[in-house]
Parts: sequence; C-alpha cells; structure tokens
Amino acid sequence: MGKMIGIDLGTTNSLVSYWDDVQMIYVTDENGNNLFPSAVYFEDEQIYVGKTAKEKYLQNPANGVLSFKRDMGTDKTYEINGTMYTPVQLSAMVLKYLKELAEKQMEDVITEAVITVPAYFNDRQRSDTQKAAKIAGLKVERLINEPSAAALAYLYEKGEAELNLLVFDFGGGTTDFDFGLIRCADE
Repeated sequence: MGKMIGIDLGTTNSLVSYWDDVQMIYVTDENGNNLFPSAVYFEDEQIYVGKTAKEKYLQNPANGVLSFKRDMGTDKTYEINGTMYTPVQLSAMVLKYLKELAEKQMEDVITEAVITVPAYFNDRQRSDTQKAAKIAGLKVERLINEPSAAALAYLYEKGEAELNLLVFDFGGGTTDFDFGLIRCADE
C-alpha cells in the first residue's frame, strides 16, 4: 500500500501536502513553489499543468483552460484543438500532476488522498471529484469541506480538544464559511 497525501484542489490554485510522522510538509516543484495554478494547457502533443500552463494560457487562451472546477457536476465541455474535455478530465490532469510531484518528493508511491472541496459542493460535484481522482490514480479516503479542513487544522495546531470557531474561506474562486463547535475525535 502506498502513502496518502492531502490535496486542496482549488478553483484558482492547488496545494498538496503530506505528514512525515512529525509535521505536515508541503510538496514543492523544482523551483520551490508549493502553490500550483489549477490550469491545463495543450501544445503540440504535450499537456502542461500548473504554472507553465497558466503562463502559456496567458499568451494563447485558445489552447488552455482555467477555472474549470467551477463546472464540476455539470455537463459542460471545453473544446481545445478539436478535442472535447470535461471538468472531470481536466481536474484529473491537475490531480495527476500533484500526485506525481508528491511521489517525486516523497520518493514513494502515492495511492490515496484526502481532498478538500467547497462547502457548497453537491453530491454530483463530490462524485465528479472522486471520479477525477480515480482517473489520476488516487483512491479518495475522504472529501472534506474547505472551511471544515481549516477549522480542523487550527484545532490541531492549538492542541485543543474542542473550540467554537467561525471560519471564512476566501478562496481564489469561491468564498465559503462554516461555524460551530469543532471537536477532535477520541483516539
């Protein structure tokens, strides 16, 4: 069995991290970046994801896509160079890129992930996120609402058993909030 990663599959940018038995580590690329644009770009027979994809998109938007996560759970398609792509397929490309970066940094096979999604995601959007992960070679152990993930991380960092929190998640493409009593599960 491979190791597990945590992924924030963002509308604008994505992040991937893992736990190394002592602390949480952000996965970085060869330039030390740990925030990756959720962008896909097609050129000749090459598919680019992340920063390079966004840079190429800004030069020639016809060959790339940004903000496709907004369309998860819909039947929308994107035509690029005569080929149709769904938001699931495009999200899978981003997830595969993040998985490969993590595997390189961790020097191990990654098979599982916990993925954050916007709090407003409905069942179809959540199902589409799981489909994208499967295409990318990942088994989704859990989908967590983005503001809930932030609250749990804060709770863990503070070393508290429970806290009343109001969390505002000002993402690049969505804004969510959640409030209430957050508790750590008994071990």
